[in-house]
Amino acid sequence: MPRMPYGALVDSLGRLTQLGVLAEGAPSTMLAVARLVDRGRIERSGLSRGQLQLALETYRGAARWRPVPAVVFALERAIEMTSENEVQAAANGTR
Repeated sequence: MPRMPYGALVDSLGRLTQLGVLAEGAPSTMLAVARLVDRGRIERSGLSRGQLQLALETYRGAARWRPVPAVVFALERAIEMTSENEVQAAANGTR
């Protein structure tokens, strides 16, 4: 997970939770959360707000794992940050 690209991390959240890598209070969860809300990583990933929203819905709604609250919060924050980035880019005429 330390070198995992942002998109791969987002895509793997369910599996990592299912395997117990992501669990409440685990150091690996803290690392994942920090990366999920890293504005630079979000921007470089190229993931859209819609893609992150779908990832959140998938993570929350799956029956194979119990979502970790900190991961849910981090995905929600990443969606907010993506929206802020899109608004800022539109205002600057860069998107």
